[in-house]
Amino acid sequence: MKKTIFALLALVVVLAGQSAYAQKKAYEQGDYILNAGVSLGYYGYGYVGSRTGGFLPVTASLEKGVHEFISVGPYVGYASWKYKGAGYKYSWNFTSVGVRGTFHAVSLLNETLDMSINENKVDLYGTLMAGLEFRSFSGDEFLEDYANETNFFVGPVLGAKYKFNDKVGIFLEAGRGAFGYSTLGVSANF
Repeated sequence: MKKTIFALLALVVVLAGQSAYAQKKAYEQGDYILNAGVSLGYYGYGYVGSRTGGFLPVTASLEKGVHEFISVGPYVGYASWKYKGAGYKYSWNFTSVGVRGTFHAVSLLNETLDMSINENKVDLYGTLMAGLEFRSFSGDEFLEDYANETNFFVGPVLGAKYKFNDKVGIFLEAGRGAFGYSTLGVSANF
């Protein structure tokens, strides 16, 4: 996990060196926004520290700016968690798909509250996610207690993005995301 986060941050630093100042707003109507991130603060099965392996929770989304303040689009995510101990071995695989609707608030905050947030560099937003989570379970025991499931969820998220240049930035989201209570990642506008 540490290697993945380090690689993600190294990529951001390299891309940040390409341009020192963003000329375009961090969010504009008509933009396509591609986000890819790693979920942190996972929730799910087992107690803290009980997992013995798995695939780090990753998510990706593509949104289109359809209004001065609103973008919408699909997301997908994947994670797997493994548990192994004295006399038991089992795992969960999760795939999450759905839609996101995002309200980009910086220009409204600047106008309404007379704030001076740099719209070229910063995007503050609230997102509502809705989707399906496909869970598959496998293990030596417990098969009668757990089954493969599909669950519907709705999750609110608050986020902030900082742009290094017109195209690339980093984001941090907090709330009920696809797999965790926070997501850190790279964002690209095109």
